[in-house]
Amino acid sequence: MGLDARLKPDGPAIVTGDRDQVIQVIQNLVDNALKYAGPGGTVTVELLPAQPADRLVAPRMPAGARLSLLSPDRTPDGLYAGLRVCDSGAGIAREHLPRLSERFYRVEGQKGGQAGTGLGLAIVKHIVNRHRGGLSVESAEGQGSAFIAYFPVAKSATLTDAEGSA
Repeated sequence: MGLDARLKPDGPAIVTGDRDQVIQVIQNLVDNALKYAGPGGTVTVELLPAQPADRLVAPRMPAGARLSLLSPDRTPDGLYAGLRVCDSGAGIAREHLPRLSERFYRVEGQKGGQAGTGLGLAIVKHIVNRHRGGLSVESAEGQGSAFIAYFPVAKSATLTDAEGSA
């Protein structure tokens, strides 16, 4: 199992929120990716710098299906920092994407996964919603899945970035 951590974004990635809950989001997304990457698979964790939400969730899998599981209200400056967690597993069929963040929902016959309760993504969605962020999934059968959780950037990060470019 390979883990590729890309944690040095090209810009600010500072968010305001409950530290333990943001860690829970990261942990749940990475745990799921590790579970479904399969033997010899790869998991990539990427920290995404402050940018508009539509750029954070832009498609990266040409044959993939993409769905927003949670869309935030627009922030005053419209900037979010995100976390993208990808696995190289079997992927998720398009028809299952809308129900992924429901409590206790599990995709039947999913290979490579261990038993679970089906609560991980429901918890992620709840925490991200509390922080006024967003959650998106992109998946292609046979190519893996990517989950993007994104949070409004901290006001101080936006000010510091704007002051640095003046």
